[in-house]
Amino acid sequence: MKPALHPQEEDRLRELRRYGILDTERERDFDELVELASALCEAPVSVVNFIDEGRQWFKAEVGLGVRSTPIETSLCGHVILQGDFVEIPDTLKDERMADNPLCTDNPGFRFYAGAVLKGENGLPLGTFCILDHKPRNLTDQQRSVIRVLGQHVMRALNLRLAFEREQTLRREVDHRVKNSLASISSIITMKARRSPDEGTRTALEDIGLRIRSLASLHEQLQDVGAHQTVDLVVLFERVGTDLRQLLPQGVDLDIRVTGRQVAPALANSLLLIVNEFVSNSVKHGLSKKGGNISIAIDAGTAGDNWSIVCKDTGDASAQDAQRAAQSSGLGTRVIHSIARGLDAQVEFSADGGGMKLAVRK
Repeated sequence: MKPALHPQEEDRLRELRRYGILDTERERDFDELVELASALCEAPVSVVNFIDEGRQWFKAEVGLGVRSTPIETSLCGHVILQGDFVEIPDTLKDERMADNPLCTDNPGFRFYAGAVLKGENGLPLGTFCILDHKPRNLTDQQRSVIRVLGQHVMRALNLRLAFEREQTLRREVDHRVKNSLASISSIITMKARRSPDEGTRTALEDIGLRIRSLASLHEQLQDVGAHQTVDLVVLFERVGTDLRQLLPQGVDLDIRVTGRQVAPALANSLLLIVNEFVSNSVKHGLSKKGGNISIAIDAGTAGDNWSIVCKDTGDASAQDAQRAAQSSGLGTRVIHSIARGLDAQVEFSADGGGMKLAVRK
């Protein structure tokens, strides 16, 4: 007997496709579950299957040797229409399966037991089942094994679905943040150029510089997970490009990076240090006379024993360096705070020919 369609077949198939599991490669995580079920239930065949339109497709199987079978001969196609768990001690005594060649052939499947796999909306998608060539009954422990392993299958699929939703939301948020930062930066740059007051113009340019740097870091971190690393070369190529567009005419910026991969937290800290040093250099010495700012970053080994050395060709004196070492300004307080958080040492020095900042771990 061919299985009847589910009363909500269209909704059921839509839910099945939402999981994106059909026609995917075999995975060890699922293979191990059917191997375990087969061993604990002493059954030659165990499968994780999904009832698709016109076919029964197997995500994992042991003892079967195929990835799909026609829906006409599907035992599970009948099972998804009833209950959460189905046990059939003798398939030839069940009118739905008594004429099924999978059961009547020699050796046929004379025993069936399976837990129905249900989607988030409660509709059945397939089964986690075992089959045997002889009539039999399961023990209570074996029934529990099938139920629990079936729950593991759907828990894994639901976690994947939740992760994909989170990734989609994250991409949307990233896109909006990127556009917002770009819009704000453009507005601030326009306001700064139109401002007749030099102090206001300098303050707006400083804010714009910080926002552009933040946008560069955000772009680099979009696809970086908690246990991944940031490529400093790529990050500071972007940062350098953005900063040069905001620097006054006659001020050059040179950023050199040794080593590449560091943790996102360290990348963010290095970016903030560069931001503050460049901003201070422009405000205190280079905005009018021009000059050069050089940044040398050494990432060390996997973020250990790293260093960053920043220099400018301004007119900072030894007294200016002493004030910076004492955190007299907002920018230097930020640098000292970052260094403390990284357990790093900070050193400011100057001899009338420019300021030098060294932060080392």
